[in-house]
Amino acid sequence: MDSKALLAIVFSVLLFFLWQHYFAPPIAPPGQHIATTTTTAPKTAPSPPVALSAPTLPKVDLSKQKTWTIGDKLYTMKIIAQGARQSSFELLKFKKTVKPDSPPIQLVRDTSYLPLDVQLVSNKGLDLSGLDYSSSAPSNDQVPPETASRNVSFQAQVPGRLRITKVFTVKPDSYAMNMQVRIRNLSAKDFSDRLAISFYFKPYTIGDRYNLSRLTYSLNGSNHDVEPKTFDKPGVIPSSINWLAYQDNYFIQAIVPLSSGDYQLIPSEINTGNPEDQITRVVYLTNTFDLKPNEAKTFTLELYNGPKEMPALAKAGHDLTASIDYGWFSFLSKPLLAVLTWFYSYTGNYGVAIILLTLGIKIIFWPLTQKSYTSMQKMKKIQPKIAQLREKYKDDREKLNQELMQIYKTYKVNPMGGCLPMVLQIPVFFALYRMLEETVALRHKPFMLWINDLTAPDRLHIGSWFSINLTGVPLLGTFIGDLNGLPVLTILMGITMYLQQKMMPTGGDPMQEKIMLIMPVMFTFFFLNFPSGLVLYWLVNNVLSIAQQYWINRHAAA
Repeated sequence: MDSKALLAIVFSVLLFFLWQHYFAPPIAPPGQHIATTTTTAPKTAPSPPVALSAPTLPKVDLSKQKTWTIGDKLYTMKIIAQGARQSSFELLKFKKTVKPDSPPIQLVRDTSYLPLDVQLVSNKGLDLSGLDYSSSAPSNDQVPPETASRNVSFQAQVPGRLRITKVFTVKPDSYAMNMQVRIRNLSAKDFSDRLAISFYFKPYTIGDRYNLSRLTYSLNGSNHDVEPKTFDKPGVIPSSINWLAYQDNYFIQAIVPLSSGDYQLIPSEINTGNPEDQITRVVYLTNTFDLKPNEAKTFTLELYNGPKEMPALAKAGHDLTASIDYGWFSFLSKPLLAVLTWFYSYTGNYGVAIILLTLGIKIIFWPLTQKSYTSMQKMKKIQPKIAQLREKYKDDREKLNQELMQIYKTYKVNPMGGCLPMVLQIPVFFALYRMLEETVALRHKPFMLWINDLTAPDRLHIGSWFSINLTGVPLLGTFIGDLNGLPVLTILMGITMYLQQKMMPTGGDPMQEKIMLIMPVMFTFFFLNFPSGLVLYWLVNNVLSIAQQYWINRHAAA
């Protein structure tokens, strides 16, 4: 293998991971103001832009609120009487941390700004948010599996003016639900206004730059992240989108407009004074509607609050599966995930499934790898002749290349043959990297011993004495950060990679030999914060490569 070609491959791999894992720009920190933006609806005459300020709402004493609990085996949603707003939304199958006694993931994480707040733009004095709603639903309404969808209705009214009805259509075995807001004019006069439904989101995790919480919209199957610094730019969220969602790698809270173009979506930030307490607000703002006496208008949204599981997203529809984005390598990541899931269905352990997947990939690449190793063995044998040619024609580059091509042809050697397996496996490795990073099924899933989360970095906690915080250290802080445990699996990966490189024939090229021996150190360093599932894949791949190289070397010497 030519040393320049090897250098190009090595640094291409490293550049990808350095950028993807360490230097990809995070979502900007919260601004110091509440920014708003509006979009133009295409099918109806748009209402003029409106400045929406975040409501000043006191913290709700939930213990004094009448509360309805709605849900099934997947989630539990609590609706309070004041404003018929969400006070809680727990995902019952997903815990906040890996600890056995950890509570479920909570999607409503602030008691001052509760989602599903309803306001009127022009008639603010009516104060729809402060109304107490009533419902005929039981206080604990659990939807049994395999039943029809169920409507849960809440109603309040401003006497002689308006009646507001919120209807939640809860679907069994689904994280999706419909929400209707119906406004009826109870007065003897015409009524005209615009309705604003507010959603509030906070980051799912704090301080994890590799799993950022972000606002994303999907348009025609293409996803676009919306950064806070762009919230005040006109048209930041186009009209007629498929969905708008607050999400990270594992969870998503999606808003799907079902009305045909008579709305705007306005993002903003609420400055709490604490960058780690960031609140993102999204307002679903209708165009102006007019109601004659006793006339009603209904606005409908589809909501999805749950994990980014492909079957659950597909069941919800509306192209929500597009939220699982593997980037350029989707064509490989999706079949790899299907195979991994198939192995897991038999083993019950994702770590074992990763080992079997690695073995399968190795078997597929075995003939090509063996041909590559054989080519490298031949290159090593003819290296003395190559050295003689380099010395003889050191001042005639053109003649040297001609003679080298001739000797390669004579001995039937491809100088790039050793590079081909590495080149072909790079897309597979990148695809696996993205798949492990985006698959919620692996979240908090253990392998064995100290590896209790295959999506988290490999750390063996051996006491407080081995805890190094390098966050503020230049360069090391970027790559390593908080090393609060011994990365045993990562170190083993580096050792096996070193052994593999020592066994591989280099053709006597000193530069190539140095590169091969530096690579294990560099990869070990960069892998310290990679998911342990990815490190496991690389370790097993190294062990299998060592076995293959040993078998080839033994037969070559025979």
